[in-house]
Amino acid sequence: MASRNAADAAALIIAGGRGTRFWPASRAGRPKPLFSLDGRTTLLGATIARIAPLIARERIFVIVAADQASAFRRALRGTIPARNLLIEPQGRGTTMAIALGAALVRSRLGDTTLAVIPADHHVTPAAGFRRTLSTALGLARGRDAIVVIGVKPTRPETGYGYQKIGRAAGAGFVVDRFIEKPPPALAAQMVRSGRYLWNAGMFVMSTSTLEGELAIHCAPLARALPAMARLKGPALLRAYRGLKMDAFDRDVVEKSGHVISVKARFEWYDVGSWQGLWEAMRGRGDNVTTGPVVAIDSHGVIARATEGRLMVIAGMDDLVAVDAGDAILIARRSRSQDLRRVTDELRRRRGLDRYL
Repeated sequence: MASRNAADAAALIIAGGRGTRFWPASRAGRPKPLFSLDGRTTLLGATIARIAPLIARERIFVIVAADQASAFRRALRGTIPARNLLIEPQGRGTTMAIALGAALVRSRLGDTTLAVIPADHHVTPAAGFRRTLSTALGLARGRDAIVVIGVKPTRPETGYGYQKIGRAAGAGFVVDRFIEKPPPALAAQMVRSGRYLWNAGMFVMSTSTLEGELAIHCAPLARALPAMARLKGPALLRAYRGLKMDAFDRDVVEKSGHVISVKARFEWYDVGSWQGLWEAMRGRGDNVTTGPVVAIDSHGVIARATEGRLMVIAGMDDLVAVDAGDAILIARRSRSQDLRRVTDELRRRRGLDRYL
């Protein structure tokens, strides 16, 4: 049931990324947000399901790159209105995606409070997520601020961004500063201090607040945006190519003087690799398996078998084994961040690019 804070809010789900570190389960025709953690529900489907009890499905939008639109159109059929699938001419970073998506949402709904949520994170429990998002929506509406969601660190992770929390601001905290991917010693020091949270990559703000921040920090994009929201096809692609933007965190959030953080009431996993998937799902046991897999005297294994073909793993530790039907991956789980090298190698070899 929607809360008062979410009654007139909207959600923009950013569904980008090719998931090269999830090869061979994720490929160009099977983008990362359509990857399934459990073999049943996709990351995108789970994201919509978490949001939908709070924000009506008619006000949930998904933005994707044009070259992946067909795959997402099929996956979203019957989930949200078909017209709520928004198309970028090409992926150009989160600043462009958020700016265009927000402009298109505003053209349909008027000025509204917008929750920008990635499609490829694992969050539990869903009820805690909705309580946190409801708080963020209320702060964004009442304070003309960008509200970010911060997660209490469980380890000194060097691959994440951090936010230093300052004085109280209603139900949240003013963000004193951001630190991106700190070295191990600094990460450990920040976690011990208790004054830092992980960035969850979720942003809540009114569309008018966003327009104001873009005008200050991304003036060329802000000037081009009204026309871009009306363009389609080649004309929109030309406009896109004329702008050089980066990630929304760096382009806008880290430069803004109006950022408030809300502490997450949920566990959060940035599932960016097989290792990340193992960390997110290992509560079910030391090994994480999908499909007909038998693991004997094996530990720290993540394995996925194709239905109709048995996979047996014996006496193996720290392993990723994935049977995708037409391709098989066997790798050390602890080195799964390196799997981008696999797609680079396939791209170089004649005839193997069909497996990308």
